[in-house]
Amino acid sequence: MAQTSITVSVIIPTLNEALRVEALAASVCTLPEAECIFADGGSTDGTQTRLQYLSEQYTNCRWVSAPRGRGIQMNIGANLAQGSWLLFLHADTDLPESSYLSLLSNITNRPKLYAHYPPNLPCSLAAKPLPTNCIAGAFTFRIKHQRRIYRYLEWYVKQRCRFLKLPFGDQAIFVKRSTFNDLGGYKEDFPLMEDVDFVQRVNKREGFQILEAPVYTSARRYEHEGYWKRATGNIALQLLYRLGVHPKRLASWYYK
Repeated sequence: MAQTSITVSVIIPTLNEALRVEALAASVCTLPEAECIFADGGSTDGTQTRLQYLSEQYTNCRWVSAPRGRGIQMNIGANLAQGSWLLFLHADTDLPESSYLSLLSNITNRPKLYAHYPPNLPCSLAAKPLPTNCIAGAFTFRIKHQRRIYRYLEWYVKQRCRFLKLPFGDQAIFVKRSTFNDLGGYKEDFPLMEDVDFVQRVNKREGFQILEAPVYTSARRYEHEGYWKRATGNIALQLLYRLGVHPKRLASWYYK
């Protein structure tokens, strides 16, 4: 039997995510045309041991050790990728269906056909044509928690994406590998806002898409820090960055 070619490479930067990596690998590796690449930034909680085990369990799962820093980790993972599409997945974000990755595979393999979405995707997606000019994009943001206040956060993110076309990394940003290489990848000297900077550079080109298919981000950081502290802190960082404060200075405040 001929080996399935890889069309989508899912790159996951990790740091002390031993309890998460198995579920992440399982969500990706069931799709034969996808591969999962973990880039670990020096975990000390047993994450690397689990990643080694997963790389032995799945033929389409690999991991690499990298210097700490999300941008650096994602660039190193991208350098190992075989797929024509790169999808950057945060360790606390879930793709609820591995078939969501088929959206990218279909764009690659059937560029002139319409509505070749997997059958278990939402009907609102199946009714729409594939974005044949798509070079990059992101999924719709959802928080995996029942508290009503998180619905307001989802609404805010939806408006930001609608008017500014500015999704963040927790929306599973995807991009053609050729476009990623042309742009030089993520800025490795950005300890924060590397995702915002990258999306802003992609947006200077045509073909950025926000898909209606949702990805679900854990509420663990909001619950641990307190919703209002986390939410207002994130908005403050965004405003300061837009005012020209360098991410290194933002990081010195954020990680105190």
